[in-house]
Amino acid sequence: MLGVRRPESYPMVVVPDDPADVDRLPDSRKQVHAAFLYDLCVKTLSAGIDGGEDPLDMNFPETGPPAVVASRVCGVCQGTCCHLGKARAFLDAAAIGRFVTRSGIADPLDIVHAYTAYLPQISVKDACVYQTDQGCTLPRWMRADICNAYRCQGLKQAERMIRDHETSRLYVVVRKDNRITRAAFVQYHRIRNYPLTISCTAGKKC
Repeated sequence: MLGVRRPESYPMVVVPDDPADVDRLPDSRKQVHAAFLYDLCVKTLSAGIDGGEDPLDMNFPETGPPAVVASRVCGVCQGTCCHLGKARAFLDAAAIGRFVTRSGIADPLDIVHAYTAYLPQISVKDACVYQTDQGCTLPRWMRADICNAYRCQGLKQAERMIRDHETSRLYVVVRKDNRITRAAFVQYHRIRNYPLTISCTAGKKC
C-alpha cells in the first residue's frame, strides 16, 4: 500500500481536522507582520525584557519540544491550533526578549529581518504567517511559548505512542465530526499521505 512496508506496524493516532487552504503569502500580510514585529521589538527593548528562562532549556515534558516524529503529526494536521496566529504569530515580549538573549541581536530592524527571513512563499490562508501545510517555518527557539508548549490530545497521544512503543513511525488519521477526512503514514524523515477515496465514518468499516 503506497509502497509502505508492514503498514500494520504503524501505531494509529487521531488528530482534529480544520481544513486549511494554502496559497502564496501576500506582500500585504508580510508587511503587516513586519510592522507588528518592529513595534514589538522597540517596546521589548525599551522595557529591558529578557524573556526569562528559555522553555527549550527546561527538562519538563509538557514544555519541551516534541520528538521529530511527533512534530510530523502537526504537519499532517496542518496546524489546526495555529490558525489563530494570524499576522502576529503569537509572538510577544517574552519571545523577543529570549531571542535577543540567545542571539545577541539587539537592533529592532535586525530582529525583524531575522524573523521575516523565515516567512514562507506559500502559507495557510488567513492563518499564522509562518504556517505551511508541512508545519511551522520558524525554528522552535524563535517561536512563542504557546507554540512549543501546547499539546492537543492527538499530539499527546502521538508522544505516548512514541514513548511506550519506542517507535519512529505512526499512522495519523485526521477526523472531523466523527468522519475520517484523510490520513498519512508518518516516519522520521517523511510524511506519506494516504489518499482516501471515500469519507469513512468512525466505527464503521470502509
